Amino acid sequence: MRHYWVDRVGDIRPGESARGVKSVSLSEDVFNDHFPGNPILPGIYLLEGMAQTAGILLERTTGGRRLALMASIDRARFLGFARPGDQVQFDVTVESLQDDACRVMASAKVGDRAVASAYLSFSLVDSERLIPAGYESHWKHALATWRGEYLELKRG
Repeated sequence: MRHYWVDRVGDIRPGESARGVKSVSLSEDVFNDHFPGNPILPGIYLLEGMAQTAGILLERTTGGRRLALMASIDRARFLGFARPGDQVQFDVTVESLQDDACRVMASAKVGDRAVASAYLSFSLVDSERLIPAGYESHWKHALATWRGEYLELKRG
């Protein structure tokens, strides 16, 4: 199973905010079990989509020098459901930002209907500590694709 819970991140304002989008499809593996005949996207994947959107924002905010590792989830609220056919919008706003940590307010909505919200805290770690040198070009390609930049993958 792939763990990409955001399809595209746009409206990136480094140090401020970003918006992510996930188009929920019935072909997602999670719907095999959750729930047959009544497919509902589990709340953990809404949180993960918010976190991945924040991760892209924070990578851009630090100029690619640091990557975000989620440290805590506070005041998570699940207010509705996302189902196959829905497009979930993740909005992330930076609440506080230090050199090695960040806290964001994140929300998820389907159309005008709120489905989740939470405060997410991250530890910011030097990217070379997490991404092996041989995988750096693949990582940058994945980030560019999320941002809609579609860079050509250079093989070295």
